[in-house]
Amino acid sequence: MAKKKKKKRRKSKIKKLKRRRKLGKRKVKKVRKSKIKKLKRRRKLGKRKVKKVRKTKNLKSQELIFKVPKKWSKSAYVNKSQYEKKYKLSIKDNENFWKKEGKRINWIRPYTKIKDIKYSKTEVRIKWYYDGTLNASANCIDRHLKDKKNKTAIIWVGDDPKDSKQISYEELHKNVCKTANGLKELGIKKGDRVTIYLTMIPELAYIMLACARIGAIHSIIFGGFSPDSIAGRINDCKSDYIVTADEGVRGGKIIP
Repeated sequence: MAKKKKKKRRKSKIKKLKRRRKLGKRKVKKVRKSKIKKLKRRRKLGKRKVKKVRKTKNLKSQELIFKVPKKWSKSAYVNKSQYEKKYKLSIKDNENFWKKEGKRINWIRPYTKIKDIKYSKTEVRIKWYYDGTLNASANCIDRHLKDKKNKTAIIWVGDDPKDSKQISYEELHKNVCKTANGLKELGIKKGDRVTIYLTMIPELAYIMLACARIGAIHSIIFGGFSPDSIAGRINDCKSDYIVTADEGVRGGKIIP
């Protein structure tokens, strides 16, 4: 009886061992299969990356380089050697360089101090020509009226490229002055904060330059912002006035 029990135990042990071996083989097979799948995935991803890199390289090689005609380069304000000379001077003698360059624009009260700059963990201070006074609008428009009044100041292209304008300095001056007078009639004065929320139309430039002309502070908001983003910018600016339109055109669609 004892011998039979021993045989049964041995047989059960052998069966268990066989089962374990079979299970072990299955596990090994599963692990191998998963590893193979992972390797294949990596190889595929690698190939994709290589393809992307090759595509970008091909795109770079296909880029067109337009050489500057000799007539254009001759009429340019500066050539390569002149630019490099100026750049070296701006590094070597920075203050005197900008003292001279600042005289290229018109000043109401000429500056005597060039810059006051500080970069530190506790304080950041950036001041240029800070004891001088100028008008940005007059520098953008008025100083060009003597000899460039009929030249193009702004090339505007509408949502439909067929709808475009070439605005001369004389026309720009006329429209900006009109706009400035209109803002004054609304009660806008020097130091007031004006938020401009318009689409890309010439009137946007007129209002911006008109604000600078009368000394009002302007803040321009991009036409594609959400209502919350617009409200946040208006509140941060603490605007006294908002200049906007009933609707605009974007991508051929009328947007209210």
